[in-house]
Amino acid sequence: RAKAKELQDYFKQKKLEEADQGPAFGFVPKNEIGNGRWAMFGFAVGMLTEYATGSDFVDQVKLILSNLGIVDLE
Repeated sequence: RAKAKELQDYFKQKKLEEADQGPAFGFVPKNEIGNGRWAMFGFAVGMLTEYATGSDFVDQVKLILSNLGIVDLE
């Protein structure tokens, strides 16, 4: 158990060291994971909104744009 704990600590430290290296912006794995999670969240919210309102994604975007006064679609 002691050896397993040492290995866990070693790999945890190694992972932290690797996370500190590299650029903060761009196509790095950490950023891509975050972007993917936000995209999945947005897709889920869109699907739930479609289920609740009965209007598809395109109609939702049209409604938002016309309500914000960006585009007059009437």
